[in-house]
Amino acid sequence: MAYDKTLRDPKIKSYLSTNFLAFQLDLSKRENGLFLRKNKIFVPSTPSFIVFSPEGKVINVEPVGDETNTIDGIQMILNKAKDMNKNMVANLKKFDAGDQDFDNMLSVALFARYTMDTVKNMEVVNKLANSVKPDQYLDKMSFLLMQRVMLDTDNKLFQFFIQNLPAYKKKFDSLEVKQTAENVLMSSLYCSRARKYSTGKIDQIKSGLRLLGVPENQIATRCIVLEVLIDLGQQNIQAATGKIKTYYQGKPIPEKEMDFWCTQLKRNQKAEMPCPLTP
Repeated sequence: MAYDKTLRDPKIKSYLSTNFLAFQLDLSKRENGLFLRKNKIFVPSTPSFIVFSPEGKVINVEPVGDETNTIDGIQMILNKAKDMNKNMVANLKKFDAGDQDFDNMLSVALFARYTMDTVKNMEVVNKLANSVKPDQYLDKMSFLLMQRVMLDTDNKLFQFFIQNLPAYKKKFDSLEVKQTAENVLMSSLYCSRARKYSTGKIDQIKSGLRLLGVPENQIATRCIVLEVLIDLGQQNIQAATGKIKTYYQGKPIPEKEMDFWCTQLKRNQKAEMPCPLTP
């Protein structure tokens, strides 16, 4: 996927037809979004190039910025992508073999993010974050690390970041600082391992959202489903029911939301048992 103007250039057309079986995806079409989801691909921005191996495995994902959206820039990106010694999969193999080079780990962290591998992303980002010295936390590279690849709050760099937002806003665009912090907090909240979070961990995320100025009702809305599912995972139906009732504050629960909650609450109950939310 790249700007139409660049892709229409005869040199790019010739390059693509010679080196790749190329398709352009319109992400506004539902089927293309489903294709990306099925293949566990996250497109950080458009245009981006997603390169597959002949076996159909993703080997490189590369966003194209203004500075590289040229004939030479695109050829450079794709030449590297098809080089099995230099592309993102190659860097991943180097990391798994013990390569701790910062730039290589940054590439692996990006690839893990783009391929929605949260576990690998956390592993690499934690190593990257731990390699940053405290006196470098306010450096541009540290901010870019959080902005581009970080998906979890459990590292010293992010903890410093969220507690020192004013200092970052003095050095970087305040909107980008807020967006970066919110993205990391929400990625952590919605990741697959979130159901194993302790109350303290969720409270930590809520505290971070408060520091960003997110209203209490919005924080509650973002967290309620996870909190209820955690209680249900512990077979604590009473606690889950109590959280739901507290969330609605005595107001009538909309029909579709009531159906959702009752389905969750009755999942491990006999069919004839009434929904705990039923008056």
